[in-house]
Parts: sequence; C-alpha cells; structure tokens
Amino acid sequence: MTGAFLAPSSRGRVWRRFRKRWLSLGALGLLGLLFAAAALADELASDKPIAARVGGHTWWLPNLTRPLELRADTVQTLRARLNRDQGDWMVEPLVPFGPYQTYSGQSAERPSAPPWGPDSDHPLGTDEVGRDVFARLVHGARASLTVGFVAVGLYVLIGLLLGLLAGYYGGVLDAVVSRVTEITMTFPTMFFILAVMGLVHVKTLVPIMLVIGLTRWTDVCRLVRAEVLRLKTLEFVQASRAIGASDLRILARHLVPNAMGPVLVAATFGIAGAILIESSLSFLGFGVPPPAPSWGELLSQANRYLTHPGAWWLTVYPGLAIFATVTAFNLVGEGLRDALDPRQGA
Repeated sequence: MTGAFLAPSSRGRVWRRFRKRWLSLGALGLLGLLFAAAALADELASDKPIAARVGGHTWWLPNLTRPLELRADTVQTLRARLNRDQGDWMVEPLVPFGPYQTYSGQSAERPSAPPWGPDSDHPLGTDEVGRDVFARLVHGARASLTVGFVAVGLYVLIGLLLGLLAGYYGGVLDAVVSRVTEITMTFPTMFFILAVMGLVHVKTLVPIMLVIGLTRWTDVCRLVRAEVLRLKTLEFVQASRAIGASDLRILARHLVPNAMGPVLVAATFGIAGAILIESSLSFLGFGVPPPAPSWGELLSQANRYLTHPGAWWLTVYPGLAIFATVTAFNLVGEGLRDALDPRQGA
C-alpha cells in the first residue's frame, strides 16, 4: 500500500525490517492464501468440473464459462455418465458442490472425518438446507473481503486527504475539517446504512460500502492530522522547505509515508468493523441478498441453527475465518508500522 510513496531503496529497507518479524510475515502469507482462495473459489468448490470430456464432448473451465449444454448437469451427474473405456475423463474441484446447491436429505450434515476421499463430499458439513459449508465459505470470502477492502479503502483515502490538508495548512481549513469531522462522528453508521438501504430499495453491497466509507473516515482523519502536526515541525520537513520543495512534494514525499503507520493499524481494525457491520446487516436482511454467500450471511444464520443444537460447524468455521483474517491484518499492520518507523534500524 505504501510502496508507491517510497523510493526503491526505502522499499528495500522497509521489506528487510518487515521480514524480521516472523508473526507479521506469517500473517502476510496467510492473507496471500486467503486472497488466492477467494480468487480461485470456482476451482476449489463448484457444481461444474474444471475440465471434462464426456460422451465425446470436451469442455474447458465449464465452472467459469457455464456452457448451456451443461446447465442441467453437475459434477455428480457427469461422474455417473463417465465411461473410462471410451476415453472420458473429468477434473473435479476440490469440493464438487457449488454455494447454491441444496440437498434436503443432507441438511445439517456433520463434517466428514479426515482423510477426505471421494465418498466424503462435505469436509466442513452442510447447513440446514443441505448447502455445502466449505463452498459457501470460500465463495463468501469474495463478498466479505470486498466489503472490507472497498469500504476501508474509500474512508482511508478520504481521511488521509482531509487529515493531510488540515494538519499541514491549519488555519481556517483545519477548523472547517475539524468541525465536519465532529459532525460526521455523530452519525451512527449502522442506522445510517439502514436508512440508506430503506431509501434505495437495492440489496447490493454498493450502498453498504459507500456509507461505511463516507462515515468512518473520521478516525483516520484525526490520526493523520495529529501525525502531520507533529511531523511538519521536524528538521527534515523544515529542510525541505528551506531548499524550495513544493507543498505537494513535501506532502507526498515526506508526510504521507511517515503518517501511514497509524493509518495502517486503523485500517486493519476498520476491515474487521466493516465485516462485522455486513454481518449485522445480513442478520437483519439488509446485507448480501440471499442466497448469495458471505461470511456475515453465514454467521447471521446462527439464529436459525438453534433447531440443530449440535451443529457447531455452522458458526465455528465462518467465525474462525473472520478471526484469522482480522488477526492477520492486524499483525501485518503492526509489522508495517514498525518497518516504516524511521527510528528503526536497517
């Protein structure tokens, strides 16, 4: 995130400092796996094969292209039609079920015990209507991460810009930004989102992300403003002014990189907050429209799962996914904050 603001030599120093922190480095690897799982969700869990040759016809990536001739087929039906003697073959996803497939005879089915094989199709079990929990968890990562990243990215951009301008220029601009910040902080985000969702009558992620981004920037703005007020009195900023550096160069070259530490830490908590807000809205019926999966939607079903008191997997796995993701972001943010600190050694 901050690499664009740093010279190549500075990026090298930041990376050397960051990789010394094993927890942060491991968390970065975990986030990489999470992003890969979200990007490859259709290869990990789908009702269509990755590639197949059945009855003389060959399909490549039908899990993505969804050809019309396979509309009524699933991995299970194609598996039954395979004739190995005639050269038929099929490359199946890791879990041969899509996030929307329902099986009434497999409602609230317990997770399969490892090692998982061809006969154990539901490694994380099924929900109350027979949908595969692993498939919904993997595909739900896209929606939950989209809410977190887009909303937080929007309010970090707004807060960073306003905080920089208010802290650096001060005066009337600082007073106006401070008053707008205080007024915005009085809006309860949850109720504001509910009001917007009631007005637009559109059940998508866009209003949720926009409202979170336009109401949660205040903390970032205050952090950046305070950091800029401290930084602009230091010698390196005064030296830049003395040699005739423009305000834009001072802001982009010196103040932004040195003010990003607190912003990154705030952003990690912001992603967690955005995911929790989406979860609450899904519980109230204002989040991702069902049956579309998201981590918040999976957790919001806990009330209905009270009819299955032993179905612990229905909430444990989404909860673990959220916990692991938030913890990983927190560790990466802490590592970046320390690595970007100019007082740290090389």
